[in-house]
Amino acid sequence: MADYKGMLAELAELATEEQAMFTIYGITKSDEAFDRFLDARERLSKWIVGHAAVIDEAITERKYNQMLNEEVR
Repeated sequence: MADYKGMLAELAELATEEQAMFTIYGITKSDEAFDRFLDARERLSKWIVGHAAVIDEAITERKYNQMLNEEVR
């Protein structure tokens, strides 16, 4: 579970940076801010693709645990 918490923290940091840069671009209309937004977006996308197997595993594990909990009730 600690591994997932670290991954979620990393994901949140990347997503927050992406949204912050988009907001700054929206306010300033700066080409530099837009380029930084695109860079942040690309890093976020690469992170998601790079961790896709682990994300799928976590989703499957959660669904399995939910099914088991329902059967126990």
